[in-house]
Amino acid sequence: MYPPPDFPPEAPESLAQKPGSLTDALGALWRDRLYQALLALALLANLALLTYLAVRYNNLPDRLPLHYDSFGQPDRIEYKNAIFALPIIGVTVFFMNLGLGVLLHRRERAATLVLAIGALFVQVLMWLAVINVAGLV
Repeated sequence: MYPPPDFPPEAPESLAQKPGSLTDALGALWRDRLYQALLALALLANLALLTYLAVRYNNLPDRLPLHYDSFGQPDRIEYKNAIFALPIIGVTVFFMNLGLGVLLHRRERAATLVLAIGALFVQVLMWLAVINVAGLV
């Protein structure tokens, strides 16, 4: 016998959405406002750092000390364009933590939040490094 016309036919199993699919994971991330806020703050901090360095670039000396030894003496002096490695490191950590967060969010929300906080913490460290090397003003 045929089903009544008001019931849609069953989808084949190959088209059925599996419970652990990527769309489920992304849907859960879409509803997690705290995770989104932490990632947005980390991304904004990185963009602000990149903007700050771009605005300040012409006022930087040609050679900058980028690393100091245990006595506080510079042991790595580079040209000023090497300071852009700091926001690149920050955005790399951001995207690595974002990817891991997408994979982990459905099973371990707490780990995902730790990753997002870690991404934000790395951005703060990058800001401190730039302030230390290039100055604030």
